[in-house]
Amino acid sequence: MIRLFSAVILMLLTALPAAAQSFAPKNYPDCAMLYAKKALSQDGGMIMRRACKCRYQDPKASECKDFTQAALDCIIANTGAAERDEQAWGVERACRNKFPAK
Repeated sequence: MIRLFSAVILMLLTALPAAAQSFAPKNYPDCAMLYAKKALSQDGGMIMRRACKCRYQDPKASECKDFTQAALDCIIANTGAAERDEQAWGVERACRNKFPAK
């Protein structure tokens, strides 16, 4: 009985990371739907859409040259909670400075 219980627990624990990865966006429309539409400020939504575009749709665009993939992930993860436009721009600047383009 203990072996069966241990096996079930082990199966559930190994399945958790795989299930969590399935919720991440895989393309621009998914990213925009999940993150940009939920931004609390107007500029935050615009910053999120640009980050989604640079991350998933057109990374070679001229507006994307200042961002690394890590900076885009940082922007996507943190800009949505900014309630004011100034806060959203601060998050964008902080992510760009933390992960500078070379």
